[in-house]
Amino acid sequence: MQRVKTVIVDDEPRIRRGIERLVQSCGDEWQVVGVYSDGQEAYDAIINHVEAVDVLITDVQMPVMDGLTLIQQLKKTKPTLFPFIISGYDDFLYVQTALREGAVDYILKPIDREKFKLQLKNVQEKVIEARKEREKIGEIEERALILTHEKQLQLLMEITWKDALDLSLLEWTRQFPEGTYSLIHIGIDQTSAKTQSFSPEDWGRWNDVIKKLIKDLLDDHSTHWMWKDSLHASWLLIKDTTPTALEQLCITLKTTVQRQTPFTVSIALGNEFNDLTLLINIKDELRSTLQYRMIQGGNKIFRTEMLKHVSYNKVIEVPPTIYKWAEETVEAMEYGEEAAIRSLMQFFNELKDVTSPFVIQESVRYLSIRIINRWIKSDGFKELPLLLEEAFSIAEDSSHFNHLKKETERWVMNMLKKQAAFQNDQTDPIRQAKGWILKHIGDNITIKKIANHVHLNSTYFCEYFKNQTGETVLDYVTNERLKVAKELLSHTDLKIYDIASKVGYQDTKYFSRLFKQWTGKLPSQYRDTHEFFVKK
Repeated sequence: MQRVKTVIVDDEPRIRRGIERLVQSCGDEWQVVGVYSDGQEAYDAIINHVEAVDVLITDVQMPVMDGLTLIQQLKKTKPTLFPFIISGYDDFLYVQTALREGAVDYILKPIDREKFKLQLKNVQEKVIEARKEREKIGEIEERALILTHEKQLQLLMEITWKDALDLSLLEWTRQFPEGTYSLIHIGIDQTSAKTQSFSPEDWGRWNDVIKKLIKDLLDDHSTHWMWKDSLHASWLLIKDTTPTALEQLCITLKTTVQRQTPFTVSIALGNEFNDLTLLINIKDELRSTLQYRMIQGGNKIFRTEMLKHVSYNKVIEVPPTIYKWAEETVEAMEYGEEAAIRSLMQFFNELKDVTSPFVIQESVRYLSIRIINRWIKSDGFKELPLLLEEAFSIAEDSSHFNHLKKETERWVMNMLKKQAAFQNDQTDPIRQAKGWILKHIGDNITIKKIANHVHLNSTYFCEYFKNQTGETVLDYVTNERLKVAKELLSHTDLKIYDIASKVGYQDTKYFSRLFKQWTGKLPSQYRDTHEFFVKK
């Protein structure tokens, strides 16, 4: 129960004590938090010491500061206060002035106890109603703040996802308050190794853990925005914090994550800035800065000052020997796993002395693209987007050189397995034959056509097919054709003769007899019991 906090002010001790007893007699809903002898004493105490006041019961005529002045002064800082006037002057001018200054009611001395209690009851109802109204306003303001924060987060996500913005689109900065900002980039180390054992749900939970750790570490009064850059990296924008406090936050965050989660994080930290339009350039600098963990290792804080000696030429100069061993690795993949591993190790031996993470990234990307080009030539085009994403994420997310080496080796071995599986598929005559039959299910299919497709003698192919599958070629073709016929009967309104033609039978009567022989029903009977399409 939230009590009505009340202050009593009167220069007559007997009346003060009497009013206090009357207020307390109104029940536990009322609480007297202060009793004072003049307006100045009450004002100083309320402003400096009393945390909250709902009702002020005050006399009008008092030394030092009168009741009307007290109400006027308190209303400047406590607009929700409910003043109640007690006066020995039955003068309308006093009453009028008191009401104009915000008094909710008044009573004349000597005080009528029952009338006073009734008036306090009315004041209590007004206090409760005002509290409810303030709560509603507070809820609305809180929702508005949440919506504003979410809108700002959406803007930040869009900005960090784009490489550049036209000047006309920089109005987004007006959605943020003025101040000094700091942007940091947080990346989880050794992501590829961890991902092997983590499901997407696991990653979601751990990302929430890190987000909560950051929220707990930040001061309650700090204005900040946090959003994802990728599955294993996040951005944190903080407003109006000192460089010392930001540095300490990064150190504490790094230590806390290592202690409370199964991995470590690296953090890229830049300089303060006042102009939010600079965020577009700063985020690129931070991404580049974080790449130095590939050389120096993870679980560290990296600063953008590391980039001051870096050239930003569009063409990154990769040493010729690295190109040479990348090509050697691609060539060696033709001769098996051992040859590929030997060339790949030489490739990384050349890379280990490179001091620029950008050259290392470019070299690994080049190797990946050359291997993928080789895979595409083997009809692996449908997997191109996934392969590129996986290869490039290894180059970008690796937390140190040994991790990059290990993950690249794993990726190359996986590509070798894909190639071997593809070649096995291509050399399996049964798989090739079945694929050809399914593609030509409505055509004129003969043993000779199938055998020619797999480059085998017709007689040998029939025997080989029966030995490998346990059924004859004719039975397999008939079964596959009738499967398609059943689908067409169940899900289309095609005529029986059209369906027969679509599955390779030009004689409808023969098709119907064959269908009944295999299924026990005529095509029309099968349709009656398996009809799923909607007739027009």
